Amino acid sequence: MLEIAIIVSIAVALFLLLKNFNRTKNLVPESTVIETKKDSKMFKFWQKWTSKRQQKNEEEIKEAIRSGQSGIVSPREIQDAQDSFDAADPRVAKLLFEANESLLMHDFKTVEEKSIEAISIDKRCDQAYAFVAQVAMSRNDYADAEEASKTALKCNSENGMAHAILGEIYLVKERFTEAISEYQKAVNLDRNNAEWHAGLGKSYMQVRQFSKAAKALKRASSLDIDSKEYRDLAFEAEEKQRAHANAFRR
Repeated sequence: MLEIAIIVSIAVALFLLLKNFNRTKNLVPESTVIETKKDSKMFKFWQKWTSKRQQKNEEEIKEAIRSGQSGIVSPREIQDAQDSFDAADPRVAKLLFEANESLLMHDFKTVEEKSIEAISIDKRCDQAYAFVAQVAMSRNDYADAEEASKTALKCNSENGMAHAILGEIYLVKERFTEAISEYQKAVNLDRNNAEWHAGLGKSYMQVRQFSKAAKALKRASSLDIDSKEYRDLAFEAEEKQRAHANAFRR
């Protein structure tokens, strides 16, 4: 008898559960479900959102750039590239945009390919030469980097990247006065580049101008608050500045 009672209780419970499920389902009008399926705007939005998520995958972006898919660069981005890189030809602007995106991912092979293609279209494309110089720097080929940077500056004396690359080359070669000069020109053109301010500060440190070094390095640290290197260098410059000042008072 007890077993029969248990079976009956389970059957009743399942019946009530199924009944409540159907009642809940009926609360959503059938027309709403159908409308959702037929709503092309929603479907397009979902497609676009999914596509954007997929494009965040670094390897897919690299492959898209390598294969030259035109859809990877929007007309707005090409216009922005034309304005940023002062490129009159939209084909050159597109190539520079792709080279810049590749540079951010340290894909130097693609940077070089896109830059050389841009130069083949416009022999006076200063930013393309600057990108070529950056590729040479990634290989520690200072001779080619210096030549490409100087070519960029012949095309446009206000190319900040080219000045900064020369500054880095001269810092490595211990030509500190020239390094300071080039880095100063770079930061004058872009006051918000932490790396260039840091390069200027490091150069001042080498000639024991600790006050100027501290100022440049603190600026770099304020622009890149996550950089422990810049914070430590700024602190070191301030410490040496105080020690240097105290030595003069004695």
